[in-house]
Amino acid sequence: MTTIRKGLRRKGLREVKRGVIGVLAALVVLAVAGPALAAPEDSITPVDQYSTQKSRALASTYKPQLVKFYEHVYWCLPWLGVMKNGIGFRQPKDVSADDRYLSVWVAIDQTDDGSFAKMSTDRRVSAMLSRYGVDLLRRMTALTTAASDADLTGFSVVLTWPKPGQPAEKPVNETMALFVDKTSLAEFLAKRMATSEFVNKAKISVFDGRDPLKPGHLEIWEDTFNSTYKLKNYEVPKEAKCS
Repeated sequence: MTTIRKGLRRKGLREVKRGVIGVLAALVVLAVAGPALAAPEDSITPVDQYSTQKSRALASTYKPQLVKFYEHVYWCLPWLGVMKNGIGFRQPKDVSADDRYLSVWVAIDQTDDGSFAKMSTDRRVSAMLSRYGVDLLRRMTALTTAASDADLTGFSVVLTWPKPGQPAEKPVNETMALFVDKTSLAEFLAKRMATSEFVNKAKISVFDGRDPLKPGHLEIWEDTFNSTYKLKNYEVPKEAKCS
């Protein structure tokens, strides 16, 4: 399992985009435009696209912090692409209460060294969650103060990557979405909650293309890729403050 950047923002990561359209509606409740990799100005869901007073207040209050979080991902994790309207305050599907989760949805520029394709679906989901999901959740809590807001229920991460072994002319993507309450996340990140308990407390959805799958046995393990990987011929601007 390896990851490299292939000009994903300029090329639009076309292979990842195909098949993603329609998945967001099955994952979360939020009126957004069709998915696409986001430019800086449209990576964050606009306030006027929220339907409740709580969600609009959250979006307005934390917009400056969300902009900084997007910039951090853009400069410090250039192998990830934030989807259009990919940062915002979402709800899990089938939740009637106005519970809001600070969420980021990214497309992963994933290449396979052979080992990734040999994994089962559950193992691939576990690998992506361990490498990218946990790290993004940690960065969201560190780079924003939203966790202290009583109107925020929790945090969410949505990951999309190319399914290995698919023909180039008919690419298929896999997607995982996780929603977790902020108390459980804080306990987990502080290593006061076992990974198995964290997985059980989280709401997790998995998709093969547009088809929902029942999540099987998922695991989380330590993965320092995002903090140690160096992209060849790429210099992080000093003002990005990635460390």
